[in-house]
Order: sequence, then C-alpha cells, then structure tokens
Amino acid sequence: MIVAHTSPVAHGAFVLGCCFALAVYGVAWVTVSRRSTLRMWCWTGGLVALAVSTAPTIEEWAAESFTGHMVQHLLLIVVAAPLLVLARPVSTVASRWSPAGSRSTTRRHAASWWRRAGPLLAPAFFLTTLYVTHLTGIYDAALGNQLVHDVEHLAYVAAACALWSVVTASGRAGSAGRVGAVFAVIGGSALLGVVLLSAPTPLIPTYARELGIEAALDDQRAAASLMWVGGMAITLPLLIVSVWRWAAAEERIAERAESARSDHALVEPRNRK
Repeated sequence: MIVAHTSPVAHGAFVLGCCFALAVYGVAWVTVSRRSTLRMWCWTGGLVALAVSTAPTIEEWAAESFTGHMVQHLLLIVVAAPLLVLARPVSTVASRWSPAGSRSTTRRHAASWWRRAGPLLAPAFFLTTLYVTHLTGIYDAALGNQLVHDVEHLAYVAAACALWSVVTASGRAGSAGRVGAVFAVIGGSALLGVVLLSAPTPLIPTYARELGIEAALDDQRAAASLMWVGGMAITLPLLIVSVWRWAAAEERIAERAESARSDHALVEPRNRK
C-alpha cells in the first residue's frame, strides 16, 4: 500500500522549521557589514521551495506517480539547492556568532580542503545518490516509510548543495576540476535517464501494483523524460557558471599582471634617473 506523506501536522512542523531557519539567517544577515539583498532573497526562495516540495498535495502526487515523485525531486535539486547555496548561509551565520580568530582559521582550512577535494567528491556524491535511490529498493521503500522518504530527500538536497557549492566557488585553483565535475554530472545523469527510459519493465514495484504494468511503465518513461529536462535545467547553468568563474579568475589574473607590468614600467625610468 502506498503511504502518502500528507500529514498537515508534519508539514506544519516543517514549515515552522523553515521559518526558524529564515529568522536565524535574517538576524545574522542584518549584522554583517556587507549585506546582500540577493542572498536574502535566495535563502528565502530556497526555503519556500523546500516547503512547497513537502506540501501535502505534492506528497500525494509523488506517492501515486513516478512522474510526481520526479517533480518533487527536481524541486529539491534544481530549485531549492542552488538558491540555498547562493545565499551562503555558513559564512553569513558564522560571521555573526563565531569568534573572529577561530572563524578565519577554521573556515580557511575548510575552504582550502574543499577546493581540492570538492571537484571529485561532489559529483561522485551526487551521482551515487541518484543511482542508489533510483536503481535499488530505496525508492520503493520511501513510498511506504516516512523515515526513508525523509532521508532520501535530505540526501538529494545535500548532494545538490555540495555540487553547486563546488561549481560556484571562486578562484583559479580547481577551475578545470569544476568544469570536469559538470561534464561528469551531465554524462552520469544522461545515462541514468537512458536506463529509466529503456527499461522493459517498471522498476518501482509499488507503482506497478497500484497502476498496472502498462500504466506504470508509461509513467516511468514520462518520469525519465522529465529527468532529461531537469538534468538540462541543472547541468547547463552549472556549466555556464563554472566556465564563467574560470574565465573571470583568468581575467583577474591577467589584469593584475598587466597592472604589475605598468607599475614596473613607471618605476624603471625613475630608477635610471
């Protein structure tokens, strides 16, 4: 039997949690020296997307249809995750409550480690999450178990946030790795879409029982097509952002080099005199 996670009480509690997260971020945002209105809007939009994805109507649709479930997952991966990352909650909140000395040291070491390891770990985490949840019994188990359902969605958000944090990182170091990470996600997501689209039988037993073999297979193919569209929705912006970041870093380096040459050219005649 399909369990639709449509409890108004549970959804209300989740919305309250989102409101609390918004309030905490807002307090920190107000106190930082350089406030970005865009970041506040991104944080708000990300939390709204999370709340919408868990709305009873969406949950009921996801419980009854592979396509509905795919829409729910795309809301988490394509909408909520990038907005939450662009808001930079860790640095915003840390700047408000962490001691200055420990904050700079800890964040510097963490950022340095993530710049090196992120381009490899983030796409691996993202693709592993997609493949494990779609091609094992986890997807089916999530339809009948609230805890599995919530952990599955938490994994999607965490994996997508990790991926977006890598791609939107600044600096020349790791630029090639970030672009490579995007291509890895493009290839891996496309392959999963092919598997779902070409499967001769339904991969989710619960949908097969509830909808019938033919209807479940049609629903699965519609979900796979949606994954293709959703995959393009996330990978194209990722690719554009990663290449733009790389180009911007190279441009800054070129400008500094040109400035240094100009300064040297001005100083040299003075030294000769």
